[in-house]
Amino acid sequence: MGTGANRDVLLATKLRPPPLRDGFVARPRLSASLADAVSRELVVVSAPAGFGKSSAIAEWAARCGTPVAWLSLDDADNDPVRFWRHVAAALDVARPGIAAAVGARSGGVSTPSYHAAVAALVNELAESAETVVLVLDDYHVVDSAAVHASLTDLLEHLPGALRLLVATRADPPLPLARMRARGRLAELRAEDLRFTVAESGALLGAATARSLSPEATATLAARTEGWAAGLQLAALSLARRTDVERFVTEFSGSNRFVLDYLTEEVLDGQSAAVRGFLLETSVLERLSGPLCDAVRGRDDSQELLEQIEQANLFLHPLDDVRRWWRYHHLFADLLRARLAREQPGRVADLHRAAGDWFARHGLADQAVHHLLAIGDHERAADIVGEQVPAQLRRREAATLYRWLAALPRERLRLRPHLCATKALAALVSGHVEEVEPLLAEAEGGLDAGAESGPGLGPVPAVVALVRAELALRTGGGGAAVRHARDGLTLVDRADGYLEYFLRYDLAAGFLLEGAAEAAEPLLDELAVHPWAARADPFFAARTLSLIGWMRVVQGRLDEALRIYRNALDTWARPTDRTHLPDAGVAHARLAQISYLRGELDAAAEQAEAAVEQCRRLGRPRWQVTALVTAARIRHARGEDDRATEALDEAGGLAAGSGVAGPIAASVGVQAARIALARGRVDDVADWVRGRGFAPGDEPHYPREPEYLLLARFLLRRQPRQAVQLLAGWHDLAESQHRTGSVVEIRVLAALAHAELGDPAGAATILVDALALAAPHRQLQVFVDEGAAAAALLRELLVGRRLERLDGGRAVPHAFLSALSAAFHRSGHPLLPAARPGAVAAPGLVEPLTAREQEILSLLADGRPNRAIAEELVISVDTVKRHVTHLLDKLAAGNRTEAVARARVLGLLS
Repeated sequence: MGTGANRDVLLATKLRPPPLRDGFVARPRLSASLADAVSRELVVVSAPAGFGKSSAIAEWAARCGTPVAWLSLDDADNDPVRFWRHVAAALDVARPGIAAAVGARSGGVSTPSYHAAVAALVNELAESAETVVLVLDDYHVVDSAAVHASLTDLLEHLPGALRLLVATRADPPLPLARMRARGRLAELRAEDLRFTVAESGALLGAATARSLSPEATATLAARTEGWAAGLQLAALSLARRTDVERFVTEFSGSNRFVLDYLTEEVLDGQSAAVRGFLLETSVLERLSGPLCDAVRGRDDSQELLEQIEQANLFLHPLDDVRRWWRYHHLFADLLRARLAREQPGRVADLHRAAGDWFARHGLADQAVHHLLAIGDHERAADIVGEQVPAQLRRREAATLYRWLAALPRERLRLRPHLCATKALAALVSGHVEEVEPLLAEAEGGLDAGAESGPGLGPVPAVVALVRAELALRTGGGGAAVRHARDGLTLVDRADGYLEYFLRYDLAAGFLLEGAAEAAEPLLDELAVHPWAARADPFFAARTLSLIGWMRVVQGRLDEALRIYRNALDTWARPTDRTHLPDAGVAHARLAQISYLRGELDAAAEQAEAAVEQCRRLGRPRWQVTALVTAARIRHARGEDDRATEALDEAGGLAAGSGVAGPIAASVGVQAARIALARGRVDDVADWVRGRGFAPGDEPHYPREPEYLLLARFLLRRQPRQAVQLLAGWHDLAESQHRTGSVVEIRVLAALAHAELGDPAGAATILVDALALAAPHRQLQVFVDEGAAAAALLRELLVGRRLERLDGGRAVPHAFLSALSAAFHRSGHPLLPAARPGAVAAPGLVEPLTAREQEILSLLADGRPNRAIAEELVISVDTVKRHVTHLLDKLAAGNRTEAVARARVLGLLS
């Protein structure tokens, strides 16, 4: 059986509730309580070990008639990616298809993809008509803050068709108080689970095949305090006793004393073979015949497992074919304590044999668990090293980090490849503070001559990848390019994961530096990269997202719009676009693109979706980006108070989430732009001084928004300095083929020349900006400059002034009309106000009256003046006078030219 198949078999054992064995004592009152409880969104069944939590829930599940998804948790489920993959697998039993949908849409190695898994689950179940109950058994083993946070996220967005039932030994760190106050929580606790006297009698009678007196039953129930484990052990002990009354009389003490006493009783009553088997196999979390044979060095384990199950010795089958079992957790703990006390020398051998068996069968998690339990760090490290690529491909960086964190630091220093891998896992898992020390140890180990081993690839290349990722997170595009280039010299296509991500980081670094032309061939290659195509759909989505942004940087908004729309349509259903791991990113980019095109309603809708999705998917950097875009949109709509609210939220999020670099700076830039628009120039002066930059600084693309804000500030006080500053930034943008930036810089340069009293220079520069912006409908960059830009454009759009300038004829009239409409919506109309019935358009000297429009239409039909006069019942002289006005307003020399120009201006269909 292959590694994947073995993992699937073990996973299947976690998805099955404990069976109701022969002689099971039904407890209708608990089933009724649970049936009533699941009407609430969350049910918590909380009690110490041995209170029968799992059995009570299993009884209700077997008879409730409601689809139940069951997941038994263990330590490995502290990896949030694995946890949600297992939750999806459990729900898939009740709702086939969910696991595939979630797996395809739940993010990638370098993202907190469990957020996407939560969103995917919510949306898969959102429209379901039938309720399903998700049971999370043994939730107390979970200590991962990320798992608790993501489960809280599920509870906050719980679909109507899902109920959550958590069985635990201690209250979980979920919002229980809030849910309790809102009536969304039901609870069953130890007092509810205690066996009544009647239930105790039924259990004891079924287990001992004898009828105890009411007094004996009441005494045992009282002395065990209705504790299920105590009653069951008492029953096992009673089954081989004849002096029932004496046993009951002597039976007393605390639960722990009762447990120890009864365990001794039960074990001492077994044959030597069974007793030895119980102790030797107690080191195992799950048991199978072949595994137990390997651990014990015998070949009779399957027979003994079946015999022990039949004897009700706390052994529960985990599948229908009796291939896998587990001991009751409480019983297993006691067996292990007894083993350690009686045979301390055997413990290490048993764990080592188990670790070897799991390793041979490709079950690394279990192998590492057993080897770490006995301190065999060398063998554990070997297995971890072999598993690195597979763990990262499955996006289980948290598991990889957990394994490596369990290895002594001095051992890691001797294995530089594991130091570097732990640095990568720490970065992905959110332990950023550990990254640099680990990288230093990896490099130090190499310098000291420590041997490398299996892993992602050459250690220096892994170090380079981690440093490139760190640089990208802080906006250091140049550093990312350097590190990625260094790493790529050490790898080839055989190093699939490593080579792919180094190329990706190189492309991303180029884009952060504004070098779209350098990024383009890399992204073209990544889009068809063979490793990414085989590994996970996420990688294609990630590359596509970067290509889309490259098109925005290049000013090719139409292509960018198409890419992001196709991304959402490709990775999610048209009615439900939240499954895409980068859905929030796609919505944020669409908001920015729509804004640049002057489509404010569409931009607002996308920005709202982006903020919500990024919040849900745990993407704070993109949430900040979306909030800043929302602020720009609100400001453009005249909603400055709401814009300030968005910026306040973005600033708080950036500070609280460690968002740095250009993304964090964008909050202050937008706030300063709003302040300038409100005339608070002194406030902006303070901001400029606080940022510590000056007009003569060397242009560097990541800081372009800040320096263009400085240019806007200088326009109002020192326009000549603004011209000098903009010249350097224009040269950089043009050399990098960043058309979008070139357009914005030219608009500002035109305004600066106008301030300096150079209207001709301003007009020439503005025409160039219009010609560049028109092909991709880049409207808002003009509108954002308000009244000053409107005044310049107003002069250009009168008559043939635009056409007479170089490049003016290249600006389509449709673009000018859209620009005019956008300015009109902003409160800065480009065209003179027209009387009712009159029409104004760019290129007209004055609006056309209604009568002039009628005559223009007849001229277009080729009618002579007399025919027009007869048609409109006016004199020929009146027609001539209107035609003269038409020629003047259209800046035309004759009737034919007037009709042709009217068609160009969109005045004739």
